[in-house]
Amino acid sequence: MGIYELIGLELTTLFTCIMIAFLGGVIRGFTGFAGSLFMLPCYALLLGPIAGMNIIILSGLVGVAFTVKRAIKYSQKKITIFYSFGLCVGAFIGLNFLFQNEISEITLYMGIFILIGTLILFSGWRYRGPQTRLISLGFGWVTGLFSGFFGVPTGPFTGIYFLSSPAEKDIIQSNIQLVIIFTILTFFAYFIFVEGFDSNYLALGLSMSIPLSIGLKSGIFLFDIVSETYFRYITYAILFCLGLALILNS
Repeated sequence: MGIYELIGLELTTLFTCIMIAFLGGVIRGFTGFAGSLFMLPCYALLLGPIAGMNIIILSGLVGVAFTVKRAIKYSQKKITIFYSFGLCVGAFIGLNFLFQNEISEITLYMGIFILIGTLILFSGWRYRGPQTRLISLGFGWVTGLFSGFFGVPTGPFTGIYFLSSPAEKDIIQSNIQLVIIFTILTFFAYFIFVEGFDSNYLALGLSMSIPLSIGLKSGIFLFDIVSETYFRYITYAILFCLGLALILNS
């Protein structure tokens, strides 16, 4: 029996899932945060929003293992931990609202969130205030609330917050990666709590961690050799188109 038969998908659909995971990994490895914004709408359009979140969370659990060491090494621990704690609390509240809506509404909300977030990122706007523990806690809570409600792990707000820091790019990227790890663990815990995982997507989600991990490694490699400006705007253009597609298909 082929792997695509075991997972229950046609070969073409499975190959598409693999490419989505790989490209999402490249984007996340490079930017530190935009991978889920790319993967989730793609999976939502291909298999549905709940299935998409299943795959993102399950593959992410394994995939982030390749970024833990780097994230811990370079990140600003105190700021990211306070931010992550606030995000975890906010995400639980937001996810509770998310699961009370219809599937079509979830898809629409995802699209709106991605469009707004992408436009903010594209505008180049940056948070200019201080990054104290209390502010990090509050900013994380708001980010988690929106991320949970729209079903998009972390999203652009984390990028906006940490990209405003005057720290070196390795530190900024690691800060974001550490928050991503805490976010995925939060989404995983909530889905376990509400029995939100579908057994039909268990094997698929775990298997997608392989191309995701390869993509993460590739993205980190590109991060060190490619101009950030060009890659960033290409990523924003893709995200904008995906957000628009979700709205039109909701």
